[in-house]
Amino acid sequence: MKKTVKNIVLGFLTALARLKLRRLRLFVVGVTGSIGKTSTKDALYTILKQRYRVYRSKKSFNTEFGMPLAILEQDSGFSSPLKWMRVLLGALWNAFVGGRQMQMLILEMGVDMPGDMDRLLKLVRPQIGVITNIKPVHLAGGQFKDLDDIFREKRKLVDSLPEKGIAILNADDGYLLALKDELKCRMIWYGTSETADLRVLDLAQTPQGIEFAVSYKGEVVTAAAPVLGAFQIYVLLPAIAASLTQGFTLEEAAAALKDYRLPPGRMNPIPGIKESLIIDSSYNASPEATKQALDVLADSVRLAGGGVFAGGAGRRIAVLGNMNELGEGSEQRHREVGRHAPGRADVLLTVGAAAQWIAAEAREAGFSPGAMAHFEDAQAAAEFLKMFVEKHDTILVKGSQNKVRLERLVKQLMQEPERAGELLVRQGSEWERIV
Repeated sequence: MKKTVKNIVLGFLTALARLKLRRLRLFVVGVTGSIGKTSTKDALYTILKQRYRVYRSKKSFNTEFGMPLAILEQDSGFSSPLKWMRVLLGALWNAFVGGRQMQMLILEMGVDMPGDMDRLLKLVRPQIGVITNIKPVHLAGGQFKDLDDIFREKRKLVDSLPEKGIAILNADDGYLLALKDELKCRMIWYGTSETADLRVLDLAQTPQGIEFAVSYKGEVVTAAAPVLGAFQIYVLLPAIAASLTQGFTLEEAAAALKDYRLPPGRMNPIPGIKESLIIDSSYNASPEATKQALDVLADSVRLAGGGVFAGGAGRRIAVLGNMNELGEGSEQRHREVGRHAPGRADVLLTVGAAAQWIAAEAREAGFSPGAMAHFEDAQAAAEFLKMFVEKHDTILVKGSQNKVRLERLVKQLMQEPERAGELLVRQGSEWERIV
């Protein structure tokens, strides 16, 4: 879409989205943060839909262009003029007629560079703002300079909240703690810290998912969710916290999480060829999230045999692709992941030019060179794995989007590739044409 046409379409969609928001006077929850926005949005939806008529933004529609589409309940037209005509007609109808049954709207608010949050807040001002964390992402040229820069942009969401608004904040994130005495609105802090209002007391990974005890205002309840990785608690807690402000009891909110499912490409267990198991985390990758994923892989043998994991006691294979948008610190952060790999994977396969730094550092840290291989792209790695995989192997797949696209590898290793449209990210004919 040419720039002039794109700006006209964006202006039209934004005007229609404003019209719909004014017409319906929706209660809006905004979610931002470096990692876990989409998963947190879906966890919020899982609980709030038990009592309210809730709509959530599709997929990861979280940009200046994506958010109006989300509000207007439309998909992207990609590069097809015909599809964009349908989108615009659908948006026009939705602005004046659609959404009559809606009470709440949950929006993901992504920022890639300074000024992005300002543009999003011109369209919508949430009543609840959630910040998941501040991590080193979007640090490439033209994006953020450093973590301080990221924090300054993301905090604008909660700075914009009205006095009767509510900020849901991670008490275990050092950057967010700086907000404790700076916001005019109500705050609810969640995490493992003793200072957290909503605090996790016990947490364990089982073959069925994670189980935990959580306390709030002296009450303690137990909860469970069918997800992999103890770090997923930081997706579930803000959802519980937000629901407590909307009339749910702690017990009701915790109980609703049994129905939670992670979005595609976020640590989802998928049956693979030769009775292997794929841990599909192909949506995106950052240093912290990749290390967390390796920790889950390290535990896969203990969890083998049933439940949501349904893993095997074979080899632990890590397939790690480039981590994009890390700026000048890219080599250092890829090497940081490489140092984390020994002892957590038995086989390390890397994909993409930058991922070679992962392999180099893993070798320096003691990973056996005979248990490593590097590939230029997902197709080459998939061809190798189709021959290499054995019964009961567990295969972690994690990498960034642009020029990596490891969901293409997952599709070739799935036991049921015909279910790719249902289980994997970035499927469909439009995505097939995008590198």
